[in-house]
Amino acid sequence: MQLAKDHYSLEELVSVSGKVVQGRKIGREINFPTANIGVATDGFENGVYGVYVSLNGEFYRGVMNIGVKPSFGSQLKKTMEVHILNFHNDIYGQIITCQLIFKVREERKFPSIELLKQQISRDILDATQKFNLIGLANKIQNDYRSKQDRPLN
Repeated sequence: MQLAKDHYSLEELVSVSGKVVQGRKIGREINFPTANIGVATDGFENGVYGVYVSLNGEFYRGVMNIGVKPSFGSQLKKTMEVHILNFHNDIYGQIITCQLIFKVREERKFPSIELLKQQISRDILDATQKFNLIGLANKIQNDYRSKQDRPLN
């Protein structure tokens, strides 16, 4: 399954579910904690994605990295990890589902951790803006549909 497009129709959206497993805690060390998802990553294109996250019946927005984290060495295996926006709970061992909504950017190597942190901040801002646009578009569409369903007077 390739995830090369920037946007997906509802029929094309990809979801992944798995147990939150221990990682190297790099995200936590740089103030962007992530939930590492213990799933096979074969078939997923490396990159940074805007995702909807489902956990214990609650829904959140997140930014997911799929890849090898090239800024931290060349011997790392491909992983899938998500930074859940405005979320700070310990969820090790719990099952999490992420629905990939849009691609933010390609994965790339940064020359310093500081530049990586700056890019992650921009990724979160970009993803938040896209999520807000999606929400506005859905509201407009729902408002339009509800007006079409009303009987004419």
